[in-house]
Amino acid sequence: MVFKKGKACAVAVLLLCTVLSSFKICAQTGMMSPYSVFGPGYLQPYLNVRNMSMGGIGAGLSGKGNMNPFNPATYRTGVDTLSVRFDLGFNVSMNNLAQERDGELLRNQSTSGGLSNLEFYFPVCKWYKMAVYLIPLTDMFYKTSYFSDAGAFIGQTQLTHEGRGGIAKLGWGHSLGWGPVSVGANLNYQFGRLMQTSTLSFMDDTLAAYAGQAQFYTETKLDGFSADVGITVAPRIKEFQYLTIGASYSFKSTLYGRRTTMAQGIFSGLEDTAYMPEAARKGTVTMPSSLRVGVSYEYVDQFVVGADFAYTWWKEYQEYGNRYDFFRNTYAANIGAELKNNPQATSVARRFAYRIGGFFQTHYTAFSGKELFSYGFSVGLGIPVRKSRSLINVGLQFGQTGALSRGQIRENFMRVGVSLSSVETWFVKPKYD
Repeated sequence: MVFKKGKACAVAVLLLCTVLSSFKICAQTGMMSPYSVFGPGYLQPYLNVRNMSMGGIGAGLSGKGNMNPFNPATYRTGVDTLSVRFDLGFNVSMNNLAQERDGELLRNQSTSGGLSNLEFYFPVCKWYKMAVYLIPLTDMFYKTSYFSDAGAFIGQTQLTHEGRGGIAKLGWGHSLGWGPVSVGANLNYQFGRLMQTSTLSFMDDTLAAYAGQAQFYTETKLDGFSADVGITVAPRIKEFQYLTIGASYSFKSTLYGRRTTMAQGIFSGLEDTAYMPEAARKGTVTMPSSLRVGVSYEYVDQFVVGADFAYTWWKEYQEYGNRYDFFRNTYAANIGAELKNNPQATSVARRFAYRIGGFFQTHYTAFSGKELFSYGFSVGLGIPVRKSRSLINVGLQFGQTGALSRGQIRENFMRVGVSLSSVETWFVKPKYD
């Protein structure tokens, strides 16, 4: 076997540059959401555009092109022995927040975006495949304000809470197997930082001799390792037809943190600022374990339909030795389907891939004393690249978190994802004259 060195070097440089330039972007691709204030932030869905368009399924897939970090066992059947697969995706997220307060409906909108995923899959031999990927894990991005009247002496005050940051996951995956059975494992390096600020502002100008604003700032830098294992069993039920059952488990993991805090007061009368920094405090954050199971039915090169169910033990979460009584375990259900593209079809429309899906998930915190959940649906297209096996994927996801009827903040959101899923032949047999 001969490896095409020029192409390998070019892609290796591209991978390295993209990874180095996207460390901060990858962990901050989410929307401004008040629900990201808790714990490590809003748990990000896996944002590979193809899987997102299929409702987020992934654990029970197998076969050509169906590999994903949800289940490391999928790498073995998703990549053939002569090709490598590369997926680079971006997304733009938009949301609309609504809350009823004192008989008035308050609204707010936000838009954000960035790198959603970077994945690279390649063969080692016929029965052993590898993967390298960079994806977001959590996202923290919120800003809330509260006004109150503290009396005649102090007057009106405004309390503002802000947060930014998130955690990303850089993974190295392995998968091997024989026949219908595949097993796999991921070793992940998780890293990121969470920045939170609370500001108390005194709005009354008569307090010129007192603090016009008090601020408390916290920054927590985190990193650590985690691991996932997975299995798929894909027996053939008829010619070209397979039923796949898969499962993956993510172990509870520990992130090691360095937390820096600083308090400051701005004195309007003295035109001075008092800083009270503290030395960085070391501690740990325990991320929960999770189980995902899935099933799919595939007619090779025609279509695939599937469903996933996931359960996460968020009651295991700890932050610097503290547990939160209001945290609860969560579950999620996903369904999806894809009509695969046929590059040889005479009809132009049939050369495209068509995807659709839906999801329902609960959150690890309650709001207004009631369970908080999200639901939505997604659609997508796979657009073929001329004279290539590659696809340009476009996906749309629409959903809602919370409900006004339950006394919660309603968050309507939309995600637009675009990715290049490239398939290249890197391994060729030598020719002799």
